[in-house]
Amino acid sequence: MQVQFCPQCGTKTLPPANFCAACGVSLLGTPQPPPQHRTTNSTPPVRSPLLPGLAVLGFYLLAGTGLWLFVLRSQPFPTVGATAEGGPARGGSQNLSQAPSPVPLPDDVKKRISEFVDQAKAAPQNADAWRTLAEVQFRASQVDASYRSAALSSYQHVLELIPNDLTALRGVGNVYYDFEEYNKAKEYYEKYLALSPDDANVRTDLGTMYLYENNTERAISEYQTVVTKNPDFFQAYFNLGVAYHQKGDTEKAREALTKAKSLTTDKTIHERVDQVLAQVGGGTAVTTTTVSPPPSVTTPVTPSLSPFQQAVEKLFRTHEIMGPRISRIEWPTPTEARLLIQNFPMSAMPQDMRERFLEKFRTLIGEAKTTNRVSGTAKVEFIDADTQQLMETLSS
Repeated sequence: MQVQFCPQCGTKTLPPANFCAACGVSLLGTPQPPPQHRTTNSTPPVRSPLLPGLAVLGFYLLAGTGLWLFVLRSQPFPTVGATAEGGPARGGSQNLSQAPSPVPLPDDVKKRISEFVDQAKAAPQNADAWRTLAEVQFRASQVDASYRSAALSSYQHVLELIPNDLTALRGVGNVYYDFEEYNKAKEYYEKYLALSPDDANVRTDLGTMYLYENNTERAISEYQTVVTKNPDFFQAYFNLGVAYHQKGDTEKAREALTKAKSLTTDKTIHERVDQVLAQVGGGTAVTTTTVSPPPSVTTPVTPSLSPFQQAVEKLFRTHEIMGPRISRIEWPTPTEARLLIQNFPMSAMPQDMRERFLEKFRTLIGEAKTTNRVSGTAKVEFIDADTQQLMETLSS
């Protein structure tokens, strides 16, 4: 991949960027070589997420402003016989529903990204600033592919400062994955794993690189290494099923896919895995107990609740991103709520962004208390619906 330099400001740029990430000048006058393209005749495996879902871009840029809805999109669920055209499917906390049409980046987000660029350029030896910039550009590239080259350049700048930086090694691998340059992605994943061999996400992605190179045996070996140490890892089990199917071992493919299905209570994912199982063949799809899907944002509030409880439930259920992921809301006491949420990446938020996100809800709950004349402290617990783990406690 040929390195270019912006004719306006001299910033290093890599194809296929259409503009300079630093000053915004057009680069269309410079010929851009197309990325390598590969296809496969088997089910595209699920990509292990760097952080769960594209909402992470919003956490970096717009947490607390109400504008980060646009970056939370579902990824396509793979089907047998599909190709990898357009890049392999991505996983994200088992987020496997159909993808909507791409949404352009809002001007406010582009402006915020430019601010990150300015901050990094002002401190060329600050690895933290360049690492943050690279992560933001990578997340932006999931919506606007023209940011890929800028992300790659920023990650490589980090590696110039810290050659063994794990975030940058993985980031470069991920960008090459998106460019469909799987051999280069594999190189950086292997460098990463030499330093951090127990990372289940990266080893799963390495297995996928081998699978795309039709090295099925090596892919299976990598996936098996993951599930041996991480027996609850959905993506690795799903991809293992894909690999066995590509190998022609229907029985083991169905066994791995059925195991993957058992690792989530999400009804939609169960239905999708059943579709893949039916396409793989070898018998009737195995069914497992499922839970009801999360209510939509229009789910009515239970009439028996107090006015304050109804106000709080409406507050969370109508939230653009969190609302559709709420399985149920429990009220142990009149002023204490437990929100059981599916596929919501609380742990992925940077700490400052997480606090802004929670502060917005503290303010709104405080307003609900005042309106409904509720005294004392109100508490809301955010619970992962699949693992039952406490993600956060909010008091107001």
